[in-house]
Amino acid sequence: MKTPLIIFILFFSCSLTAQNSQNKWTFGVSLASAKFTDFQGSLIGGSFVKQSPRINISRYFLKNLTLDAGFSTAVFETQKYTTFDGVLRYDFGTSYNNTVPYVLIGGSIVNAARPTPTLDLGVGNTFWIYPSYGINLQLIYKYSEDRFESQYSHFYPSVGLVYSLKPRNRNLRLWDMRN
Repeated sequence: MKTPLIIFILFFSCSLTAQNSQNKWTFGVSLASAKFTDFQGSLIGGSFVKQSPRINISRYFLKNLTLDAGFSTAVFETQKYTTFDGVLRYDFGTSYNNTVPYVLIGGSIVNAARPTPTLDLGVGNTFWIYPSYGINLQLIYKYSEDRFESQYSHFYPSVGLVYSLKPRNRNLRLWDMRN
């Protein structure tokens, strides 16, 4: 009974993503999954690996750039899937907006049958709904070279809540404006 309560508290009090020069640190808990093709799934024992929670920490680094580190693990059918990720995100100069789209590039060590490096390319968006909280959607493609037989290239989508350590100044939305 304690584990679901702890996960619930973490999920609603943490997550990660876009910050700016005044709000440098964010933390996160997200729901994520690894999606393999049906053919790859038949070889490894399943094409869909659910991961919960995915834990992230990120820091605004330079103009429009954020460094992000993430970790998640799961066991599915015949394989354990653990990933340690490090990416650099570019936010197009929108880090002060309520909607913060970004692209990312980085790498991961995916430990399935054995540790395998991947090249990560992706996109994401954070929707800030309160000064300290937002919702983050992200899609990463984890490219694994053919010489690494223990892991195939795959997609890695995630959704989570964002928590900024310092409240953000949000732009007014239509429903916030008074007529």
